[in-house]
Amino acid sequence: MFDLTVRPFTAHTIRRLTASTTKTAARRAFDRWSGSYERDPLSRWIGRRQREALEALGLGTEDRLLDIGCGTGAAVRAAAEVAERAVGVDLSPKMLAEARERAAGVKGVEFVEGDSEELPFEDGEFTAVLCTTSLHHYPRPDAAAREIARVLAPGGRAVIGDATSDALFTRGLDFLCRKFEAGHVRFHSVEEVRRLLEDAGLERAEGRSLWGGTYGIVLARKAAERAPAATGASSQSA
Repeated sequence: MFDLTVRPFTAHTIRRLTASTTKTAARRAFDRWSGSYERDPLSRWIGRRQREALEALGLGTEDRLLDIGCGTGAAVRAAAEVAERAVGVDLSPKMLAEARERAAGVKGVEFVEGDSEELPFEDGEFTAVLCTTSLHHYPRPDAAAREIARVLAPGGRAVIGDATSDALFTRGLDFLCRKFEAGHVRFHSVEEVRRLLEDAGLERAEGRSLWGGTYGIVLARKAAERAPAATGASSQSA
């Protein structure tokens, strides 16, 4: 016999369905935007904020960078000029297609389709993680922060940059986006982002506000591995 019992949706199921709908809407919106990204006025403004966030990482020649929500890969291309490896991950296939085309001939770059809340990378694979103007699309920002901490190597650092809820203008914009943009979840305050990263296990999170509090950049670090303590007593000669 088939079980035809109608079971009510649980709160967990509803959250999963809502998150899936939000991500699908965001993916479609960025697919549509991909062709003009980096060229239109809004994405050029985003690019300037992204460069400031990238500079906060202070990349060196031995770094392995991951850019979460990489879009068409501008930060990945810039990082590849310095870092040993530069990887971008994004939910939008068309953004990634543009990223690969624009990075043709650039050495040391990779682009991977993936979800910020379930990153397709190994623990400790990167020494630097960047995420700019993307967090406000995440249904579970705490899960994304934990993934950032997971893929970050001991001693590594992470930077999140995004529009914030700290200014009256962006609070009004946030309200409108929630009403009319299906892929938008919400803006966070700089303090909220700082706490997200520290709650995920990172430390010394420091935030700063730009453009009158409309945009924030938060830098956090992962604790370095401790050297093993010496064991046993020193041997003495007879």
